Amino acid sequence: MEIKTKIQNKIFRDTTRILEKYAIPYWLDHFTLLEIMVQKNNRQLPTRKNIYISISGDSLEKLLSIKNELGPLYKFYCYPDNSGRQWIPGNVSRVEIFNSWKRRSDAEKLFITPKFKNQDKYRWVKNRNCKWINEHYFNELDSISVNLNQYPTPSNPEDYLTQRYGNWLEFSPGWIEQIEDITIVNDPIIKEISPKKVIKATPTIKIKLHEKKYHQRMKNMLLYTIDILKENNIPHWLEAGTLLGIVRDGDLIPWDYDADLGIPEEYAQKVLNLWGKFFPKYLVKKKPINSPWIPGDTRVVKIKTPWEKLKQINFHIDLFCLYHVGKFHRWIDTNALKQVDEKFHSNLETIIWEGREIHTPSHVDEYLTLRYGDWRTPKKDYDAGLHDCSIAEKGF
Repeated sequence: MEIKTKIQNKIFRDTTRILEKYAIPYWLDHFTLLEIMVQKNNRQLPTRKNIYISISGDSLEKLLSIKNELGPLYKFYCYPDNSGRQWIPGNVSRVEIFNSWKRRSDAEKLFITPKFKNQDKYRWVKNRNCKWINEHYFNELDSISVNLNQYPTPSNPEDYLTQRYGNWLEFSPGWIEQIEDITIVNDPIIKEISPKKVIKATPTIKIKLHEKKYHQRMKNMLLYTIDILKENNIPHWLEAGTLLGIVRDGDLIPWDYDADLGIPEEYAQKVLNLWGKFFPKYLVKKKPINSPWIPGDTRVVKIKTPWEKLKQINFHIDLFCLYHVGKFHRWIDTNALKQVDEKFHSNLETIIWEGREIHTPSHVDEYLTLRYGDWRTPKKDYDAGLHDCSIAEKGF
């Protein structure tokens, strides 16, 4: 959709009308501002179907209190602050508005990012990344004309885009926000920020493997899956917390809720084609993703039981799909971009567990140290989206 058409559509007009009614200042931001400015310079940029605006963090509570003003045509979704740090107040990092009669995954969305003033900078969070920029871009706003209408922008929008994207006129569609946004706060400053508990926004019921009969059922499901992969010549290995628990303790970690395996991404479809060997005992499903971090669209293949899926209980096996990029293997886990040297998965090692030879990454001690640091000491508050040292994003 052309940007000129996109900012005239109903979701944008209805939302901005409410913002103006309640005197909540907003401005075009992120890819929406970028698209407009690139086109004004007679360049072309692949358009995105969503619209991005920002508001001052001081107006966030008012926005949330008037959300019903939009009526039944729209739904609100509040993204939690997943940074794990005391970077912004509260726990809402972004608001998403979309048409209520469409599936959320298919709907055109309007994203509103609250940006909080702190001393001489404005702060915000996107995914896990803490970001900031000089206050003068938002203290006073400029405007831009699109289709003879005026829309607010950060002051000096050309310079603002340079602070975000560098040479924005030559913006690459492969730009990775979690790594290349210049406003991301870098490691030395991040390490001085106090931690904050991440509140997971999930409809699933959290279980622990030591509860009820989950531990033995998970072990049975894991061994059953490994047997099927072996029988069908699909390379695989223990991964993440499952690898850690079995190498360190000889068993699954009791406070975990799932199991993890790794497979080369080119075998994902072969696993999906084997659904009949799992069914009806287990269900096999692909979880797609669109990210320039990986040259494909499969993030993970999940193995679930019909009962836990129906009950929305977080009990499953993740088969993480690893992509070979240069000298690295890349994957996406908990929406974090991760990578390790190819040497760990190019040649696999084996251990004996539950009477079976089971594959692990090579150099397993080095691999676990890379991922977990002091992996021999259990950490119950470990968060794979924050603490994994294979995260390739800035600010970690």
